[in-house]
Amino acid sequence: MIARAVIRRGDRVLLARYLRASWWFLPGGHVEPDENVEDALLRELAEELGTDARIDRFLGVVENSYRNDEGAHHELNHVFEVTLTEEEPASRESHLEFRWLPRDELVAADLRPAEIKQMVL
Repeated sequence: MIARAVIRRGDRVLLARYLRASWWFLPGGHVEPDENVEDALLRELAEELGTDARIDRFLGVVENSYRNDEGAHHELNHVFEVTLTEEEPASRESHLEFRWLPRDELVAADLRPAEIKQMVL
């Protein structure tokens, strides 16, 4: 199970990507055993961006299956609209880049899983 955040500033959305990847994903991460999804999202945002956040509302669940070098994967992405306490958060993870993408760039961006893009737009 994965917790993801849609973080907006005007017409921009905060996206993340691994430094060597060409595709984007929503900030957040895996839910640990015995952790609820909301707590996991707040923890992940604090770890990744060094900021507190407020969960505003639940947007939905996106199911995703994919294959990579590590094998087959299946995930449930729980997506929430979130407000950050910091105006300009910065990556605290050396392997992650964060960028505010305007809506018009988001339309053409490779955002994964693909079903999340419609939820964000």
